[in-house]
Amino acid sequence: MAYIDILRKSTALIAKLGEEKAHTVWAMARYLEEPDLEALAATALTDGPDDKKIDFIYLDHDDKRLVLTQGYFASKPRDSAPANKASDLNTAAAWFFSGDLKLVPETIREIVSECREALAAEEIDSIELFYVHNLPESVNVARELQTAEDHIKKVVGSASISIRATELGAAKIQHLYDAQDSHIEVKDTIEFPSEVAFDETGPKWKAYVASVPGNWLHTVYTKYGDGLFSANYRGFLGGGRRRRVNAGIRESAENRPADFWAFNNGITILTMAMNKSKEKAKSYTLSGMSVINGAQTTGSIGSVDLIKKSIRDVRVLCRVIESSDPDTIAEIVRFNNTQNAITSWDQYSNDPDQKRLVQEFKELGFGYNIKRGFIGTGDEITIDEVMQPLLAFHGRPQDAIRGKNQIFDRKPLYQNAFDGKKARHVLFVYSLAKAIDDRRLVLKADDVGNLSHK
Repeated sequence: MAYIDILRKSTALIAKLGEEKAHTVWAMARYLEEPDLEALAATALTDGPDDKKIDFIYLDHDDKRLVLTQGYFASKPRDSAPANKASDLNTAAAWFFSGDLKLVPETIREIVSECREALAAEEIDSIELFYVHNLPESVNVARELQTAEDHIKKVVGSASISIRATELGAAKIQHLYDAQDSHIEVKDTIEFPSEVAFDETGPKWKAYVASVPGNWLHTVYTKYGDGLFSANYRGFLGGGRRRRVNAGIRESAENRPADFWAFNNGITILTMAMNKSKEKAKSYTLSGMSVINGAQTTGSIGSVDLIKKSIRDVRVLCRVIESSDPDTIAEIVRFNNTQNAITSWDQYSNDPDQKRLVQEFKELGFGYNIKRGFIGTGDEITIDEVMQPLLAFHGRPQDAIRGKNQIFDRKPLYQNAFDGKKARHVLFVYSLAKAIDDRRLVLKADDVGNLSHK
């Protein structure tokens, strides 16, 4: 189904924000895996007559990233989005990173100040710029975004901060929406470079084990980039000085290629099907692929400069798992994502309080979902949506705004939010948070109206 048709079912959001702003928030919510669209709008949406060309600002404390977005929505079909809207991100960068804070509009002054403080404290590893629209991507927009990216690199002046500008047009937004169901964004037929050593079969899956060359990983990463990690909760985190593990992986590939296989744990690939090649004996092709474990290995190898270093001798242990069953795929993805933050999050899925809340919400006529990144609809409420409001309501607002993962990493915070809490209490706090979000949106609309008449 076309994503735009799904968006237009969000009638309440469109009524509050208008179609253009709702489109920006909806698309960014999919990218950021934020389940509560209205809360995201109330927090991150900045669009107004004096917004300094920034429509959306999102400071992600968990992943140490800053997201700046310019949005556009066409009411009629066009060949491409206006490139001048992409160039507006240059104006945004000038104001955001180096403008006099006293002259920054009051509507965005607080978040700009918070982001600058995070940069100064080296709490940001990446800055992401997005031009979000509902039209085909174009070369002209790509050029403008590259200019904006280069400009911000000069303004920030830190080689350890990854900076990337991306056009998020209709095709890419559709990919984001589709990937939520299939988990596999890269759907091309890809030649697998190695013979299979052995295979294993389960009830609804089949797995193959091989040793793949590093050059192959470098090639697929160069071609598909972050799309390779659509089913990986974290993706590639970069190789700057604050990503020492990734820098170490790359150094091993560059300086100890013959030993890499022994030093590295290997990777796991999820595919829709692994088929024997019709052209070559003992060879296979993949029907789509996503690296569900080993994103840091893949990205680190992919970031090697082949002009300066050869990785011809690099070999990597590789599992390939194929499955077409949605529930099985979801479990494979979940259990193969074993980074600390995810493990901390998932360990509470069997917590008695969470199981009790699921049942209590059911009795109240609501669904309660504890799956990370789940986007609820209708009468469904998710753990993503309630945990920060609960912590703030219980007297820990500063801890609540520092990020979701830390609530699960630090058991006392989790206990403060959930221990012994009834579904009625959680529902009250959630409803209060939604009412506050609604009020914030109204106040933002009032500010925009007042500024437009000045």
